[in-house]
Amino acid sequence: MNKIFFLLFIIFSINSFAFTEISTSTVQEDYKKGNMDKYKYDNLTPISTSSLVSRGIITNESNLIRNIPEPINKSNIKNHITCSFVGANWTATIYSINAQAGTVTCMVSKKGDLYNPIGTFDTFYPNLKKAFTLDLKTAEQQNQTLINNAETQFQPLKNTINSIYQSTTSQNGNYLTIPELLTAAILTDTDIIDVQSTRATNKLQLKNNFVSSYSTNNQFIDNRDYILTDTETIFDVYSGLSDVSMTYLVLLVAFFGIWGVGSKVLSHFTSKAEDKQNHEKVSPYITGIILGILLFFPTGFKEQITNSSGNVVAEYNLMKTKYQDWEKSGYALFTDWADAAAKVIIDAEVNAIVEKSGVATKDQIIQASAGISQYKNLTDFTNNLWDICRNDIYNYNGLFDSDGKHQYSTDPNQPFPTNEKWAYVNSKIKNNTSTLYYSVQDGEVKGNGSYNPNVIGKVGANNPLDNYYPEYALSACGKNYYEHQSNVTKLKDYDESKKALIGQSTSGANKIPMLQGLIKFQYELYRDWGYLAILGLPVTKLQTEYIGGLYKTKRSEVLDKLNDQVKEDSWGTHMIMSSIPYMFLPGAGTIYKIVEDNSVKIAAAIGTTSGTIAGGGFASWFTGAIGAATGVIAGVAAKSAIALAFAYKAAQTVLEITPIVGIVIIGLLRFVIIMIKIFSFHFASLFMMPIMFARENIQAIARFTMKIFATMLELPIFVLSVWLAITASSLIHTIGDVFGKKIIMGMLENNALQQSNFIYSWIDKMKIYFFDGFIEISVAIFSIIIIYKIIVSLHSTLFEIIEVQGSKELDNAIESMKNESTGWGSRM
Repeated sequence: MNKIFFLLFIIFSINSFAFTEISTSTVQEDYKKGNMDKYKYDNLTPISTSSLVSRGIITNESNLIRNIPEPINKSNIKNHITCSFVGANWTATIYSINAQAGTVTCMVSKKGDLYNPIGTFDTFYPNLKKAFTLDLKTAEQQNQTLINNAETQFQPLKNTINSIYQSTTSQNGNYLTIPELLTAAILTDTDIIDVQSTRATNKLQLKNNFVSSYSTNNQFIDNRDYILTDTETIFDVYSGLSDVSMTYLVLLVAFFGIWGVGSKVLSHFTSKAEDKQNHEKVSPYITGIILGILLFFPTGFKEQITNSSGNVVAEYNLMKTKYQDWEKSGYALFTDWADAAAKVIIDAEVNAIVEKSGVATKDQIIQASAGISQYKNLTDFTNNLWDICRNDIYNYNGLFDSDGKHQYSTDPNQPFPTNEKWAYVNSKIKNNTSTLYYSVQDGEVKGNGSYNPNVIGKVGANNPLDNYYPEYALSACGKNYYEHQSNVTKLKDYDESKKALIGQSTSGANKIPMLQGLIKFQYELYRDWGYLAILGLPVTKLQTEYIGGLYKTKRSEVLDKLNDQVKEDSWGTHMIMSSIPYMFLPGAGTIYKIVEDNSVKIAAAIGTTSGTIAGGGFASWFTGAIGAATGVIAGVAAKSAIALAFAYKAAQTVLEITPIVGIVIIGLLRFVIIMIKIFSFHFASLFMMPIMFARENIQAIARFTMKIFATMLELPIFVLSVWLAITASSLIHTIGDVFGKKIIMGMLENNALQQSNFIYSWIDKMKIYFFDGFIEISVAIFSIIIIYKIIVSLHSTLFEIIEVQGSKELDNAIESMKNESTGWGSRM
């Protein structure tokens, strides 16, 4: 026990007296070895409120909630933000300030023992926090004119979205998307599907409280028209199977019943006869039979067909189970979940497109204006603190040594450290008396004005100022410097953003029709297809970020700049060498051969077009003829170069759009697999009755139920997987493309330094350009692989986490399709 107490005492002592325990020789040795990182952190422990009171540092908890008079100017900051209210045996100084949180952190030590702080504690200034809060309400009021202009500009977009929603919500009845219609048909949901009308019209018909149609642009559109599958056949087949299978189902029930009950009775009898205990209990087996009968016993659902006179002319039977009713409710619930998730993702992505397009929005204007106000106030605040540190607290010139370098900071822009331990060890390295930097006599403290009146009142002949901390710690001034730089940068960014928004409120008007078209496409897709509309997002991004002219992404700007740097002084060699790896892609060689064989015709066509553009009438014909002749000559002379350029551009385009196409196609395959699962499990549940008489009937019900539940869960997971695939593809390209260019630039710079011979240097540059093209291809291919893996495998990964078993056999169908398509592609 004594050893443990002694060990804790040593640890506490090291932690509490971390500064003066550091010897000069140790610091100098660490400095020579470059082992200075351990001095970059103070490791000061926060002191609990109860400990502050019990040790006499404060009298009660209310001391920690303080106030600063307004306005928050330099005078009020200096006089009212303080830590010098501590007890007579203690001294405290401001260690750091978080103005946005209204928190002032104090560093405390024993009076006269300034270089052995025992820890820190926080004080709270409510009105300081209020003064630097992001005030969105005031920003909206002050920018109402600009906001009104933006709202007027955006009205067509809002009208587009509202009209799309109103086309479905204004109708009587529950609106069904195409996936919901498919699911209802697959589940032979007689609560939604009107079987009588479906049979009579040979077209999917809904009951009165459900609708699938809407009116737009004076056109009446019905989602049922998009379901090309003969869904009415499903009802006929299901009804027929019900009738045909009932006899066989009864025979199966009899067989399994006799087998299961007989086995159970015989097992029980033999165990009794042999005078052994029967460990296989009968009650779970009986419970399984009762539960199975209640859930899976098929009952006839009859619906009569009457004529205009009310006479019954026909009727049909559908065999249903209670389990199938639960199944329908579950799929409906998880479909709603998937729809809601898709809506959130689509809204977020469309909003991001609108913001990137450079058209000022209400939220952007408010955020920018509020940010300007907030960071202007914060900049003024940190600037006042800097002024106090430099002119009122510390002898600024004393922070430099005899060589004109900072004594306590390694930053050439400012002399204050950012932590206390760093200041202490640097004073040791300098080998001077500035270890007493908190001394009025021998240190850097400027004078009596560096202290709060609370401290001055305690000073006497036997109690000098050197016993107390100045109002601000040396490191607090260093922290404040960097906080000020951050505030200045953010203020500048917000200001530039608002100026851009003001300019865009007029110049961005021509982009509204483009945005309107994209929004119309995406939200109409969601109206018709529900959660499946998530597959439209990559197409929308393709038309905005790749082939559209709506905006230039930050990634494109950075890549263009890096590409220009890589291609600099390449004299066209970069284009040739970096395009060669693209020729290894399937199909590129075929394109090269076709273009090379027809290069004369292509060049002549290009020459004719360029010549014709130059004139009109006879002159147009003449210049066109000259252009064609020139093109023929060029085509003969450079047919290989033309073929290479065409093949490279075609391969590059394919790689750019393949991730988008991959998401759409793989996503559709995944959706179809899910529908097939729903379809097959729904039909299989009709034949679950015989299994109730098997030995492990409870386990059979549980396993089958978990398969159904897993399939339900796949609906929202499908939405998540597509969005993750889109995000992952974008992330891979963002990181891979930029990182790849940085590698190429580094290789080119190293080559220039290592190779003095021009010819050898140029040969190496050609190799590097070839490597550049190879990296581009690798990033694109890896993106496609990630897309495939996420969409196809995410659900199984999540199922493993929650220990749910899915249907691997059906899931593997996509893998088989991939293998088939790979072989087909290679044959091409």
